[in-house]
Amino acid sequence: MEVIKPSKTVKESKSLMPPIIYLILGLILAFKSNEATTLLFWIIGVVVIVFGIKTFIEYYRNKEVAQYKNLNLTVALASIIIGVLLIILANALEIGLRYVLGFFLIYFGVSRLLTQISFQDYKNMAALSNIILIIMGIFSIFVSNAIFVIVGWILILNAVLLFFDYLKN
Repeated sequence: MEVIKPSKTVKESKSLMPPIIYLILGLILAFKSNEATTLLFWIIGVVVIVFGIKTFIEYYRNKEVAQYKNLNLTVALASIIIGVLLIILANALEIGLRYVLGFFLIYFGVSRLLTQISFQDYKNMAALSNIILIIMGIFSIFVSNAIFVIVGWILILNAVLLFFDYLKN
C-alpha cells in the first residue's frame, strides 16, 4: 500500500489567543473557582429567562393558532421562574455543588481504601490515589471546588506550554 503525502507542506499559523484564553480561564478557576461557579449559575439563569421571554412572545404571537397554547404559556412562566431562582440561589447552589462533590470524593476514596485494606492490597500507588481523593473531598467542602481548581491549574500549564511552543516557532 502506498502512502500519499501532500506535495506542499502548509505551515500552521500559530496564534497567541488560545494560550491567553487558557491562562485567563485557568487563573479564574484556580484562584476564584467559587465565584466562577456562581457566575456560571447566573449565566445559566439569564439564558433560561431569555428562553422563557422568547417563548412568552411566541405564545402571544400565535395564541390563536397554536394547538397547545397553554403549554407554551406554562413553559414560558416556568422558564422565567426557574431562571430567577437560579440567579437568586446561585451562591447556595455553588455551596451545594461543592458539598456534593466533596462528599462524593470522600466516599469514593474511603470505600476504595477500605476495599484495598480488606484485601491487604494497600501498599501500592492506588492507596495513595485514594488518600488524595479524600484530601480533595475535604478541600472541596471547606475551601474551594477541588475539581475546578485542578482544571484551572491544567489550563494554566497548557497555556504556558502553548506559549513556549509559539515562541519556539
